[in-house]
Amino acid sequence: MGKQTKSTLDLLKKIKRMPQVILPKDVALIVAYTGLRSDWRVLDAGTGSGFLALFLSGLVKEVISYEKRKEFADSVKKQVKKLGVKNLKIINKDILLAKVKRKFDLITLDMKFAEDAVKKLDRNLKENGFFVVYSPHIEQVKKVRDALNKMEYKVVTVENIVREWKVTETHTHPIPSGILHTGFLTIGRRTTY
Repeated sequence: MGKQTKSTLDLLKKIKRMPQVILPKDVALIVAYTGLRSDWRVLDAGTGSGFLALFLSGLVKEVISYEKRKEFADSVKKQVKKLGVKNLKIINKDILLAKVKRKFDLITLDMKFAEDAVKKLDRNLKENGFFVVYSPHIEQVKKVRDALNKMEYKVVTVENIVREWKVTETHTHPIPSGILHTGFLTIGRRTTY
């Protein structure tokens, strides 16, 4: 696991945000649904601002993250170096064109054409490993689920809505705004039992 003296959330407050990030509420679901462990190796594709990759690097042995856009990859590489994170490698390459040889416990995808990446990376997932695909739109969820179902994965899709409540001596009610829809998480696992 990365040797970080501050909490992962403290470190993430310092990163430069470019595209939309996967929020802690959704990362928490990834951890909960997969049973993420400290000895895991993670492949991440669609690095973006690096939030998910950096967050996971504080929890697991190693994260390798692919980002096809050079400006995003370069920015995250600088931040990783600045933060002193040693177990996260950023690769500036389209995962759909990359030659991935290793096997991983968890593969996370936050990208267009994730259904194609699922098909391609199936051979890179360890037995009983997990795919987690973050999708902002239900149309992508359908394509990803179709690909996972054809490969006989157990699949679940969830949405995480967080709403804070106001509690006073006289009344209790939800605060009218909150972190509502950010995206869908589709979790796939091919089990051997």
